[in-house]
Amino acid sequence: MSQFLKKAEEILEVATAGGNTLTDTVILIDRQGGFRMMDPTGWSLPGLAAEFGAAAVYKIERRGNAVRVEGWDGSDRCLLQRGQKGSKLRDLLGEGSPVHSMMRPVPRLLTA
Repeated sequence: MSQFLKKAEEILEVATAGGNTLTDTVILIDRQGGFRMMDPTGWSLPGLAAEFGAAAVYKIERRGNAVRVEGWDGSDRCLLQRGQKGSKLRDLLGEGSPVHSMMRPVPRLLTA
């Protein structure tokens, strides 16, 4: 697996573990391994790489209950998507629904 794809997977892992506070962000990795994070509004990945001299660019965005990471390094491109960690039960029950509201009382049999 390439370092480019491995870095995209690491970013996705951190982004999905981060809860619902994630906003759209872009991470620019320079040729020395340094990075910069910024708002991606109005930028394409190749445009960001050209403007800031980045070796690789990763865009992180939320799509409903999913987080996606799009990466570009000049020769390769990737798109990874994963559901937010801990959201599966919430998806089944509905946002903010307590578990007990989904259960009906079970009638008891009276024995004589």
